[in-house]
This record gives sequence, structure tokens and C-alpha cells, in this order.
Amino acid sequence: MSKQFSLSILLILSIFSIYAQSAIIKVKVLDNSNQAILNLNASYKYGVLKGSSSDIDGNIELKIPANKEVIIKFSNLAYKTQYITFNLQENEVKTLKLKFKKSSIVVGEITKKGFKKQYRKEEQMIDIDVKQGKLPSPTGDISSLLEGQAFIHKNNELSTAYSVRGGNFDENLVYVNDFEVYRPFLIRSGQQEGLSFINPDMVDKIAFSAGGFQSKYGDKMASVLDVKYKRPIKFGGTFSASLLGANAEIEGTDKSRNFTYAVGARYKTSKLLLGAQDVKGQYAPTFVDVQGFFTYYTSPKFHLEYIGNFALNKFDFIPEDRTTDFGLVNFQNRFQVYYDNNSAENDSYNSLMNGLAAVYHPNEKFEIKMLASAYNMTEKENFDLLGEYFLGEVETDPSNDNVGEVKNVLGSGAFHDWARNTLYTDIYSVAHKGKYKLKRHNINWGVTYKHEIVQDQLNEWVRIDSSGYNTPNNGEAIAFHKILKPDQLLLESNRYSAYIQDTWVIGDTNRLEINYGVRTQYWDINKKFIVSPRIQLRYLPKSKGHLELKAAAGLYSQQPFYREMRNFDGEVNLDLKPQKSAHFIVGADYTFKAWDRDFRFITEAYYKYLWDNVPYKYDNVLIRYYGTNNSTGYVTGIDLRLNGELAEGVESWVSLSVMSAQEDIAGDSYTEYEIVKKKEEGYGITFSNVTDTVSQKEVEPGYIAKPSDQRVRFALFFQDYIPSFPYVKVHLNLVLATGLPFGPPDSERYQDTYRMTAYKRFDIGFSASLFNKKMRLSKNKKVKKVFSHLENVWLSFEVFNIFAIKNVASYSWVEAYDTRTQTLGQYAVPNYLTDRRFNLKLKVDF
Repeated sequence: MSKQFSLSILLILSIFSIYAQSAIIKVKVLDNSNQAILNLNASYKYGVLKGSSSDIDGNIELKIPANKEVIIKFSNLAYKTQYITFNLQENEVKTLKLKFKKSSIVVGEITKKGFKKQYRKEEQMIDIDVKQGKLPSPTGDISSLLEGQAFIHKNNELSTAYSVRGGNFDENLVYVNDFEVYRPFLIRSGQQEGLSFINPDMVDKIAFSAGGFQSKYGDKMASVLDVKYKRPIKFGGTFSASLLGANAEIEGTDKSRNFTYAVGARYKTSKLLLGAQDVKGQYAPTFVDVQGFFTYYTSPKFHLEYIGNFALNKFDFIPEDRTTDFGLVNFQNRFQVYYDNNSAENDSYNSLMNGLAAVYHPNEKFEIKMLASAYNMTEKENFDLLGEYFLGEVETDPSNDNVGEVKNVLGSGAFHDWARNTLYTDIYSVAHKGKYKLKRHNINWGVTYKHEIVQDQLNEWVRIDSSGYNTPNNGEAIAFHKILKPDQLLLESNRYSAYIQDTWVIGDTNRLEINYGVRTQYWDINKKFIVSPRIQLRYLPKSKGHLELKAAAGLYSQQPFYREMRNFDGEVNLDLKPQKSAHFIVGADYTFKAWDRDFRFITEAYYKYLWDNVPYKYDNVLIRYYGTNNSTGYVTGIDLRLNGELAEGVESWVSLSVMSAQEDIAGDSYTEYEIVKKKEEGYGITFSNVTDTVSQKEVEPGYIAKPSDQRVRFALFFQDYIPSFPYVKVHLNLVLATGLPFGPPDSERYQDTYRMTAYKRFDIGFSASLFNKKMRLSKNKKVKKVFSHLENVWLSFEVFNIFAIKNVASYSWVEAYDTRTQTLGQYAVPNYLTDRRFNLKLKVDF
């Protein structure tokens, strides 16, 4: 198969390899004072965008196609843009000088400029500006930037996982340069999670849709994140280091401008954050990631793209003890755990991804793309956690001498968690994509084939012993409270999908645009063939501001992956059907002026009907599925967002989401019993409790809250700078969200009637520009030459969770035998997230 795959790629390359004739343009760029301009860009588009920038002496050398009319754009934020047309013969060299006038007022790094359009015209996607804002975030991940801008829900600052409009983590699509990427499947808690696939330093553009997306975007039910990596036109890079890790990225191109590269390496350690948790011990998390994106242009009409990623995520932990206080102000409990000296956890989540694409672009109207990728993941869970726990009531009366100490022992016990789990996942994919533009139509199509190999070795059990005897189960005392039987599963399958869609612009004013299309998919395990039609409308009415009205509707089906098929007991359901949803969305996007600055207001109201869904529970960031298609439901809500320059030159935003996510699970009825005691009289005497009758009735719980039912979420990000010191900025990040539903482990879903405490988080960061290219440089030529290669140097100080609020990630259900009442009870002990922490970060751009 590998040989056939390699031969196919070579055949594609041999067919499309085309070489072009060229000419040379040499330009010297000067300002009004005849001083050389550094970093003025010269670019042109002939099939693909290519270009260069001026060096310290103001010189630009650019290779362009010969015997063709080429329009070159000369631009820089501080100077007026110029366009010049060239038509040169083969090997001709053109030399000229250009002068540029100032066009904007620059203060430090703040440049007053026009407001960037937020929505992609054809795709109705939200464009996320990765350069706007330095959010104080423990993960430093793209998901932190999306949290306030794109209506996503996150309740765990240690994790990069997010949910969108009632969906779970597994219902989100993520593409990087048209290659679908995945997250590990076995991670149980945020502290085990390392680096996500996306490297922020390599990102050029991000587009996001929270639902109602087009047919070309895959087979998931919630959202799509479309990331494009950089194609640099000059040498540069960035380096950053903090108490949480270090990143380095380098990018550039060869002299011919035909080969471009961007290579990034990341190292993350969460020791600083994990030291603030209740569980004390020796944490040794190590997360390393190296990836690169390369392009090679054989001609303006044909180029190759390669993306590669290697991630090594390890989490080693030796626990020592735990102390968790929980409850009310006047009624507090304390949960204490003392771990055995041999307790340890060693987890690893390693992945390797390779992707190659060939793009043929003969003209502006037509493009075809061939893609091939291989994604390999090896995940191992190895833990042996043994300890004793004590649960007691804490004295809260300040008048007593023992205030803050345990006054009454509620129970005690022992536990033993053991696992040796391994999951191997190999996903091989071959795809073809194309697009063709007509006068008022933009047609897209594509076909994808995936071959998946999943090997799961499951071996896990939990033992709970309360007060010297094993916990009863079904009336019998057994050694193990829960056993997932050792099992080895090999699942090899093939997936097929295809789509075709058209974007139709109606009328000469381009005010009405309709995108309609259909997507099909088939999986040879469950033998289900799915057809999903979708439609999006966009209308621009005449208005003083810029107003866009939009609507979308469509069917979204998600074929099961291995995790949805395995239930709580470890059994795999190979007959699981695809989960399905229907999206209905209306929204508006309005740009307006305030304080002589541009602001943008975005709102969307939505309704999603769900059927053939698989019920699940959250266990921290692990999703445990029931393995059956017995859930129907709906999600409805409204999202609102306002962004703009509250402080001139820097963008801020505020967002509000209100949602209700409900589901009805078939077959979850239960029997309710009632005992009625009768009294009988005889011979003047009343006999009580002589006859007992038992009445019973079947109760249907009906609609219940989905595990992702977060009713209200508010996010605020604000940036400002000190007017007298424009190189110093402050960044505020605030998140408020209502709690998620939860219930006892291994219980029926209708029993999840509790709510977690609300998620409240406030972070603050301060950043100072120690150097930027607009600062005055020394007249010494050597010093000037050294610093001329630097763009910016930033020093940041961040405070995470400034108010030290105890947010809850999940609950541990503890069984304790109360010696006073001679009863066995369950207690929900919260697993808290991180406390207040400080971080110092240095970032250098060159």
C-alpha cells in the first residue's frame, strides 16, 4: 500500500511539473528625505502571491514572470501604497528608484488603520486576527483566543478542548492547510494534556464557524476551525520563553522566492500550574512539539505543500497526599488522601503527522488540489494509585479552639486504581479538491478516502474498600468495585466522503449571495450511507453602516469513531449508527462608528435538532459514551459579540452566549414505589400496620440537560496602553459561566441532576515593548545593522486567576462508611483547578 501511495504521488508531481521563464526587477525605495526604507513590501499575484521586502539599504530584488503583464504592489503601514505594472522580456533586468510619502501616524507599535473585515465573504466564517491581543493564558493556545471571539465554551484552563453550542469535544472539526487534525482520545484530565496541534507562531489566518457551515467542511456536528499556516516572503521568526515553557519559530524563502519554509518548536511544562492543586506530589510533565510547513513553486501555476508534525507528550506523577475542603460556609467537609509510596502515574501521548499536497492553478478561475496524509498516534496509560482516604466535618465556629480542624469523622476507606491501557490509531487519507469560478458562480467539489486502523488494549480496574470490607455490589461482597475486562480490539475500516457546492451571487449589486451544496459519506463498518444537504444565504441591505444579514440550514451527520462505540463496561457496538443534527441559524453582522472608530456587532440565533445521538458523560476532559443511539434532543440559543478599539489602536471585545441543550433518552424510565399502610378496627380496637400495600408506577424522565448544557457564558477582553508610555500595555481577560450538569458515576443519565459551581476567572497581563523597529537606532553602523534584524522585543508579566477562585474541573465520588449511622454513603468531592499563579515571559520577533 505504501509503494502504491508513493507511486501515486510521483505520478501527480510528474503530470503537473511546469517551469516558467522569468525577469528581474531591482528597486531602491526612499522616503521624502531620501532615506532608505526598511521592510517595505513588494508583492504580486500570478497564480499565487509572491513577493519580497526591502533591506536596510532600501533595496528590493524581485523575480517576475517574463512576457506577462504583472502588477506589483509596494506597501508599508507607514507609507502610501503604490502600484506599478511591468511587462519584461525573458532574462531582462529592470532597475528603478521609488519615493514614498508618509500615510499614517505611528505611536510606538500602535498604527491607526482601517477596520478589518470580520467575515469571509463566501464562507460566512468568523476571521480571527491572531495578532490582535496578548491574552494572558496558561495554555498559550489558539483555543484561548477563540474563547471570547468565536462563541466557544471552555471550563478548564489546563485543557485546550472546547465545546460549541451544546456539542462535545469530539464534535469539532479542525483543519490545518486543508488537512484534518485530531486530538488524543485517552486523556482523562487537563493536567495530562500537552500541546495542541496548532502552533500559534506559524499561523497566518484563522476562520471559525459555530454551526451551519458549508458542505466542503467535513462530517462533524458542532463547529469547524480552518487554520492556514504562513507562506513567508522574507526571512524572520520569533522566540519566546516563560516559566511555562519556550517556543521558537523560523521562516523564510530562498533567493528565487520559489521555496518557502516555516518551522516551529515548542516546549511546555505545567509544573508551575500543577503545584497549585490540592493533590501534592512530584509532577514531571514534559510536552514537546516540532512541526514544519514547506512550499515549493515550480511555476506560478503549480506548487507543492508539505506539513509535518511530531509531538511527544509525557505526564509522570508520583502522588503524596491530598487535602480538599468543600461545602458551605457553616458546614464544611474535609477530604484527605494519603497515597502509598509505590503509587505512580506514567502516561504518554505521542503523534506523528505527514501531509503532502499538489496544487495546480492554471488561472484565476480554476484550481485543483491533491492531498495525501498519514496520522499516527500512540497513547499509553499506566497508573497504579493506592491510598487511604478520610472524610470529616470541619469546625467552622470561630469561637471554638479547634476551628478549622476536623471535629467529626464521617467515614474512611481505601482505594486502588490500576490501568495498563494502550491505544494505537493510524489514519491514512487521500483527497482531491477543486474549484472553478464562473461570472456569478463559484463551484467547489471534493472526494476523500480514509483508511483507519485502531488497536485498543484495555486493562483497567478500580477497587474501593470502605472500613475494612469490600464495597457490596448486587448484594455480594466482591474484591473489585468495577472491572473493565482485559480486551484487545483491532478495528480496520474505510471511510468515503464527497461534496459539491456552489456559491451564487445574484444581481449586479452583489447584495445577495446563496451557497448551496450536498455532502455524502459512507463507512464500511456500519454500512450506512449518509446524504447531507446544506444552504447558506447572505444579504447586504443598503444602510449607512455595513450591515450583513445571513441565514443557514442543513443536515450534519457524524459517523462514529471508535470512542463512541465503546460503552462504560468496555463493550464495543459495531452497529452504532451515525449521529445526526439539523441546524437552523439566522444572524447579523453590523459595522458602525463610535468615538470616530470602527466597531463591529455580531449576533446569531440558532436551533439544532438532534437524533440518533449517543448519550455520554464528562469525566474531567474524558468523554464516556453509552455506546447506543438512543438519544434525541435539541439545542437553542443566541450569541452576541461586540469588538472594536475601546482604546485607540488596540482591539477589545465582549461576548455573551445564552443556551439550552436538552436530550430525551429512550428506555430510561424507572419504577417508583409507594408503601401504603392500612389500619383495621375490630372489637373496639384499632390495629395499625396490619396490611401493607405497595403501589408502583413507571416514570419517564423526559427531557434532561445534556452534559454540555451551559446556560449562560460571558467573556470580556480589554486592552489599553498608557498614553505617556505607548510601549506599555495592559490586557484583561474575564470569563463568567454557569455550571455544567453532573451526577454519580456509572448511573443513568436522568440522575445527573446536580450542577457544578459557576466558572469564574479573571486574568491580567502587562506587556512592555523593550524594542521595536520604529525606535531610533544608534548611528553606529555595526549596532544599527544588528538591531535592524529585530522587529519587536516584548516583556510580559501575567497573573492567572488573580482572585484565586476555586473553579471545579470534575467531582470524585467517594464511598465512606459512617460508624455513627452504620450506613454507607456517597460524597461528591470537587477536583479544583489551578489557584493564583504568576508568569514572566520574554518574546523576540525578528
